[in-house]
Amino acid sequence: RMRTRETFAAMSYGKSLPYSDSTMIGTECMSCKEPQDANDDNNGDDDQDADEVKEGCEQLYEAAGKCEGGLSGTVAYPNNYACNFMQGIKIVRKNGAIVRGAGTQNTTASVFIGLFACSFVLFGGYVYYLKTKLDRAKIN
Repeated sequence: RMRTRETFAAMSYGKSLPYSDSTMIGTECMSCKEPQDANDDNNGDDDQDADEVKEGCEQLYEAAGKCEGGLSGTVAYPNNYACNFMQGIKIVRKNGAIVRGAGTQNTTASVFIGLFACSFVLFGGYVYYLKTKLDRAKIN
């Protein structure tokens, strides 16, 4: 990292590398509530709907992955496309313990792995048998 700064400084006549010590992405939260001011309607894009949520937040939520399997009574069309992804997310706690969603073994993959391992061992044994037979034939 230090070399990058030195190289940039040499190429830019002594200027420092921007954002090399700090991030340009803020950590503050953005409010999704629409302002009460009638003149501020999100550039005319969001003045017709009855909710109090900004249009950008609505679009972000619509595009986000969801796992609404347990909400069948409250959501008309539950979206479950991201359930497998969310179950596979690993969370590392402060104490170092890894918490993971419920993972299931794939039986078909396990069977093929077992068959491949057995056939590999059997094929290796057969090659050894043929090699020793060939070596004995050369001696005689």
